[in-house]
Amino acid sequence: MKNKGSIIRCPIHGSISLDRHELALINTPFFQRLRHVSQLGFSSYVFPGAVHTRFSHSLGAMHLAGLVFDQLLKGQTPPLKEYYQADQLKYFRKIIRLSALLHDLGHPPFSHAAEALLPDLSSVDQPDYLREQIPRKSVHEDFSFAIIYALARDEALLTFDEAYDIISILSKEIPPSDRMNARTDSPMIFPLLSQLISGEIDVDRMDYLLRDSYFAGVPYGQFDLDRLISSLTFCIESSLNQFLLAIDGEAVPTYENFLLARVHMFSQIYFHKSLGAYIHYLRKAIQENEINFEIDGSLDNFLNLTESGLLEEFRKAKSCKWSGRIFNRIPAKNLIRIINNEENKISLLKKINRILTNNSIYTIMSNSSNQYSSQVKNQKINKNTILVVEEEFGQRKVVPIADRSTLLDKREKKIEIVQLYVLREDYNKAIQAINDNDSL
Repeated sequence: MKNKGSIIRCPIHGSISLDRHELALINTPFFQRLRHVSQLGFSSYVFPGAVHTRFSHSLGAMHLAGLVFDQLLKGQTPPLKEYYQADQLKYFRKIIRLSALLHDLGHPPFSHAAEALLPDLSSVDQPDYLREQIPRKSVHEDFSFAIIYALARDEALLTFDEAYDIISILSKEIPPSDRMNARTDSPMIFPLLSQLISGEIDVDRMDYLLRDSYFAGVPYGQFDLDRLISSLTFCIESSLNQFLLAIDGEAVPTYENFLLARVHMFSQIYFHKSLGAYIHYLRKAIQENEINFEIDGSLDNFLNLTESGLLEEFRKAKSCKWSGRIFNRIPAKNLIRIINNEENKISLLKKINRILTNNSIYTIMSNSSNQYSSQVKNQKINKNTILVVEEEFGQRKVVPIADRSTLLDKREKKIEIVQLYVLREDYNKAIQAINDNDSL
């Protein structure tokens, strides 16, 4: 029987093809829950168009995973088919698409702050190879892995081998299976596949930058997707016996544009001055038990963890200090915003915070950071290194991308934003306290 699937339309990528297996996974309650988890959480309070979901993002990431893998099969030197048989390459493509499709299954609504609702890891039903000896709270990745395992154990929509291979791609801790290592005399492809899902040039970032930019109504996340994908290739790093991701030397500016898109989206959208306080509200509402939303570790119970479910709890608790601010969309007032830890401004922020605290004014400190590049000059090549392939006088030359990009130097690149807020009703009192202090 023909493996007839479906085609869906996407405002970012156009037509996205799904096979019957992918469609069956998408139609499970676990994946359908993502329709009720917005991609940008509280950002829609500032950018009203940004109500798109992790459902559509996951579909886009899966689509890009297929495109990128197909690019790596085209005209490469040496070709992957010299190392792997056709059925192996078909399996790798399947696993990389499914890894992208399922990577956000355990994500909570609004923000990572909602992970405070999640139970201890010991109550989450996971396979033995994921069990940890040291007790800790679960995080959203733990639920993603538990759901992927359940799709094999309970739903028979994945084989146990497929579930293991997907989890190993998504996890930094689980070693690849023998099948993902393929022939023992070939370089390992697993690190390359892992880079495509969770690396510096990965399909997750490719999709969310374009999608978030589009729905937020801003240009900051735009980059040349077609050029970036068409420039991707791989190299064999003999010292590691691994395939590593690489780009064509002429596409280094495209890579830099991609990096800058991340920087601009984090500074202007993800770390927007109005959002840090809402995350604080959410954290406090959970800590002070204003909302009654228990996640007990069972996957059936986890299906209730949706945005509408949390909003209903905030509505019930709207007379409470923190839930009411979320439900009624009452932002805090931003007093100072510091990008990349300018020392003189950090000192000023601390002084202002002390002044306000001494005047019994409640303050909110938000400290947000994101590493947008781990590539550094003069660093030994490792499994996360991105390489550049150049042609010079007919000879192929391979160098780390940090040696060719003008944006990179001897330090990892990250954006850090520190912000100080006061509650809206305290703003005038805070300004008066600051102006009355002679030490500033």
